[in-house]
Amino acid sequence: MRSVRRAAIGATLLMALSAPAFGGGDDYDAMNDTEGKGPAYFGFVRDTRGLPVPDADVTLSAKGGTQPLVLKSNRLGLYRSHLSKDVSPDDVELSCEKQGYKQTNVLRRSPPGSKEMNIEINCTLQRQ
Repeated sequence: MRSVRRAAIGATLLMALSAPAFGGGDDYDAMNDTEGKGPAYFGFVRDTRGLPVPDADVTLSAKGGTQPLVLKSNRLGLYRSHLSKDVSPDDVELSCEKQGYKQTNVLRRSPPGSKEMNIEINCTLQRQ
């Protein structure tokens, strides 16, 4: 009975982690959102199987010589932060890395030119 329960919990957890989800669905760093701070950049770092990659370095870079912002993904693979409100979201690029992995894909869900205050950019890493 105990192994059946563990299998059910494991299957539920796997479905929750691999199901498509939008970043920012929790309040990770949301308390730091303030009026006039600029858009929130957020998303997930996942491996090619869809599992979270914790402690990955996530770099938000803006064209024009602005200092890049380097963040760490949390245990769910989520990152979230802000750049200056003077930086156009269309000029922001994301990269992610972690030792033992290589970046394979970056998917921007908020389209360029969008006036959204939440810009979702997800990153996929492949184990080497």
